[in-house]
Amino acid sequence: MHRSTHDRKARHRYPRIALWVAGGFAVAALIWMVVGVPALVKYPTDLEASPQYEGTFTLLVDPATAAPLAQPMEMPLTIDRQIEVIGEETGASRALVRETLAMTAGDIEMTQDHAYVMDRSSLENVADDRAFAFDPANEVDRSGAYRLNLPFDTSRDETYDVYKNEVDDTYEMAVDADTPTTELEGLDLSNFAGSMDEVPVSDAYLAELNEVVPLPDELTLDQLEPHLLAAGIDVDAVTAALTPVLTPEDAATLAEFAAEPIPLEYVYSFDGGAAVEPVTGAEIRVYSSESVGARPELTSLPALQEVLGNYPEVPEAAATSAALDDLAEGPAIPLFAYEYEQTPASVADVADTAGGLRNEVLLAKVWLPLGLAGAAVASLIVGGIVYLWRRPRPIETTGRDEPHPPPRPDKEERELADQRREIVTTGRKPR
Repeated sequence: MHRSTHDRKARHRYPRIALWVAGGFAVAALIWMVVGVPALVKYPTDLEASPQYEGTFTLLVDPATAAPLAQPMEMPLTIDRQIEVIGEETGASRALVRETLAMTAGDIEMTQDHAYVMDRSSLENVADDRAFAFDPANEVDRSGAYRLNLPFDTSRDETYDVYKNEVDDTYEMAVDADTPTTELEGLDLSNFAGSMDEVPVSDAYLAELNEVVPLPDELTLDQLEPHLLAAGIDVDAVTAALTPVLTPEDAATLAEFAAEPIPLEYVYSFDGGAAVEPVTGAEIRVYSSESVGARPELTSLPALQEVLGNYPEVPEAAATSAALDDLAEGPAIPLFAYEYEQTPASVADVADTAGGLRNEVLLAKVWLPLGLAGAAVASLIVGGIVYLWRRPRPIETTGRDEPHPPPRPDKEERELADQRREIVTTGRKPR
């Protein structure tokens, strides 16, 4: 009787196998998130993309004389960009990515080559002697910055440091406050934008430009005169006004300034952005407006200003002094500018590639863990159903006669029963 009760209780306990199966799925989900996701969610080793851009290139100076053009020269601009992961030089943690830009504007052609070494998990650039800009001999350190791709799970609440090869420095990329989101090719994208204003160009970029159009390191006063005139400084007029009143010392200072070449600093400006697929950090559509200018380095400006200040009675001297201050602190002399935007066909191609990568990342990071968690919950539910189905049910007694216990025999009936048992046992009648 005790054994039967124990067995019956065991039969109606919650099924242990359901608990084991649910626990197994839960552990599998945890292991997958800790081990599987970091191992699989990485920058791909076989990525190839060929975005194309169209826009306008505007030349603002005469390449031969550096004099400003009366009418800027505009030309259609095309850019073919090739991005490729070098598989044989890419490992489990780092990817080597080559970028080639072929730009054509009228008769002007320029090709740029860059190499990036990226952490395949964080997508940040890392310090590596294979990384270069413009020339393999120009090794650069882009560590901690992004380029070509923002991180997985790009957030509109974050800002990102993005590297610019032209200046060997970074700028901040943040969400476009006016238009934070957009939809392209069936993808929900985040709009990011960034800018730089008159940052000195890198030596490597300047060398690259010099291969297309020679850029002087310095200009004489005669060469700079058209730009000074555009800035409101008429060299001939101020010289004619000052000559009758100049002291010999001041005349010598001005003569020295006129004979000394004026160094130039080249600066780069940029204003652009990208529509980014947030799961993968891929840049789906890119646009940009860029320019290069030259800023005269007026190292003799204090001495020149001192000379001009000695002649307040000469209007041309006072006007020239104010114009020189404006020239030193104002914008650089614009040389050329270009703007471009990714072509619709190129946007569609990049979106298709990014969409496939997005699905792979979501499968690894979301759908598979959710599937394992769902299987664990389903196992518990099935166990609960089995438990309820096997639980003993009370017998319904409604409408039935309850059984009555048999009546207790009286003394006479008990004696009669004892006599019958003796006859059966001994075979004799009792006395």
